[in-house]
Amino acid sequence: MYKDVTYKKADTAEQKLDIYLPENSMTIHPVVIYAHGGGWNKGDKAFRDGHYLNDFVLKLVQDGYAIVSINYTLLDENTHFPKPVEDCKEAVRWIRANASKYNFDRDNIGIWGASAGAQIGLIAANSAENEFSENTALPGYSSKVNYFVDFFGPTDLNQLFRTQEAGFKIFIFKLILPKIYKMRNDMIFGITSADIKKQEEKAIDQLKIFSPVTYINQNSVPTLIIHGTKDKVVPYSQSELLKEALDKNGVVNELVPIDKGNHGLNEDAGHEIMLQKMLEFIKRNTH
Repeated sequence: MYKDVTYKKADTAEQKLDIYLPENSMTIHPVVIYAHGGGWNKGDKAFRDGHYLNDFVLKLVQDGYAIVSINYTLLDENTHFPKPVEDCKEAVRWIRANASKYNFDRDNIGIWGASAGAQIGLIAANSAENEFSENTALPGYSSKVNYFVDFFGPTDLNQLFRTQEAGFKIFIFKLILPKIYKMRNDMIFGITSADIKKQEEKAIDQLKIFSPVTYINQNSVPTLIIHGTKDKVVPYSQSELLKEALDKNGVVNELVPIDKGNHGLNEDAGHEIMLQKMLEFIKRNTH
C-alpha cells in the first residue's frame, strides 16, 4: 500500500492518491480508479473502517487488481468545475506515466465513482481526449479508460436541481424547505460560479456542460450502474436517464436497481449482489 502519493501539482495545491496492490506479485495489474463522493465539497480518498467498500476493495485486490483511490479538487465559493474533472483525467495519465514503477497495466484502466465522484468520473471517462485537458502536465499520456462503474451518480444536473421548473413551484419549494432551497442554490453556485437567482441562463448552460449525459455517444465506455430505488439525495431516475442515453447510442450497459436502497447504500441493501455484479463487469471489460 502506498499512501498520499502526489499525482498533480497546481498552484499551491497538490492532489494525492492511495495505491492498493496485490501481495507478492510482480505481474502487471489492471487498475481500478476510485473517485469518492461527498457532494463536491467534502469527502476523502480514504476508505472508512467498517464500511462495505473496504470489502469491495479487498476482493478486487485479491483478484489481482490495483486500486487507486484519488482525491480531487473540492469546490468552495472560489473553486468551481471543471477542476475535479481535470484532476480525474490527470490521475489516469499519471497511472500510465508511472506504470512501470507500480506494475500497472496501462492498457487496462477503469473508473469506479460514487455519487459526486461518479458524476466527475463519468465526464472524465466519456469526454474527448482534448476536453478538460488544457492544464495537463502529462500531455504525452492518454486519459482514456476501458469502462465505468457508477454508484448512484448524478447524470443530468439541470434535472437534479430542477432549474427549469415553473417559477411558482420553486417559490413553494423556497417557502416550505428554505434550508434545502439555499443548499441547492449554493451547490449550483459551487459547480457553475453562477447565481441561479440572477444568472439563470448561465447556470443552466454550465450545468449542462457538467452533466455526464451530455458526453454520452457511440464511443462511450461500457457502464455498470448501481442505484438504490429509494435514494432521496440523487433520485433513481438519474440513473434511468443515463441508461436511456447509453441505450440510444448502442453502448453496453447494465442498470442494477437495489430495492429500497437509500443514498450511499450503507444499510445492508444488496451488498452481495453489488459486489458480484461489479466483479463480473470489471472482468468482462479487462482484456
